[in-house]
Amino acid sequence: MRRFGLSCLALLFILTSAKAEASKAGSAKKSKGPAPIAKEADVKEFKGEFSWGMTPQQVMDKLYARIDASYKDKVAKYQADPAMMEKLRDRVKADKDAVAKSYVKFDGQGQHAAWSTSIIDEEFLPNQGESMLIYREAKSRRYFFFSGEALYKMFVAFDKEVVEGKTFAQFGDLMQAKYGKAQSVYREVASHGVKDKVLDAFQWRSPEGDGLRLVDRSRFYDVYCLVIYDRKVADRQDEIRKSQAANEPKGGQLVDSVITDKGNDRDENDNVVDRITGQEVLKPGERRGPQNIKVPSPHGMQGGEGQ
Repeated sequence: MRRFGLSCLALLFILTSAKAEASKAGSAKKSKGPAPIAKEADVKEFKGEFSWGMTPQQVMDKLYARIDASYKDKVAKYQADPAMMEKLRDRVKADKDAVAKSYVKFDGQGQHAAWSTSIIDEEFLPNQGESMLIYREAKSRRYFFFSGEALYKMFVAFDKEVVEGKTFAQFGDLMQAKYGKAQSVYREVASHGVKDKVLDAFQWRSPEGDGLRLVDRSRFYDVYCLVIYDRKVADRQDEIRKSQAANEPKGGQLVDSVITDKGNDRDENDNVVDRITGQEVLKPGERRGPQNIKVPSPHGMQGGEGQ
């Protein structure tokens, strides 16, 4: 029994380390060739009333206004019912409190540790002055990311019932029907010496230069996510990630054998075909390694679990 317990602990360590190593490998991802420009009207609709540079308080004020608007009809309907009005006021307050309580700064080990194994684990840099807010929408959950107290990214995780029954390619077709033709991004994987390509993301550019991408998070969380971001901030973060990865020690031999990461040996000119076909292929070392580790998201966020 003692040997079995130690084996379980060793396996848990391997899986956790593998996911961490894979995340570091994924941080080295780099776009090859310009992505197509998305439809301007639909990009503006997706961003809504939010703009880059907003402070967390400014975003919260916009979200509070959304919450008030969502209860407007009910308030008008039960205006003459004091008991129901009290309940509605309590619900409005609870929804606004959930937004305020969702705010987290990714500074300090305790602040960002839980989110490092969540659906947004690749979307922030710890100890770099970043923070986040979460808002529950009708059929999705929206994450607002700030750098130096300035909004620079929105990450939308669609609810499972929205994507249920659709492959990532099929859902990508739906998004392309809305935003226009996208650049397909493939991940190169190797199994028992045989290499294969797996569809990993769709990406666009906005007319203003923002980055827009649809990412597949179904391997861990059974959802697909749409992300829009200020490319200038994202480029600076990529440089920080590269610097951090270069200074971090490599994993042990056992962990390396689990993630089978051969590193990024891509030639800087090997994407000529990608530019012509509108596809991109990520080699090992440019994306996550293992895709079969299921890690739950932190709980206690607005609307239930932090999906």
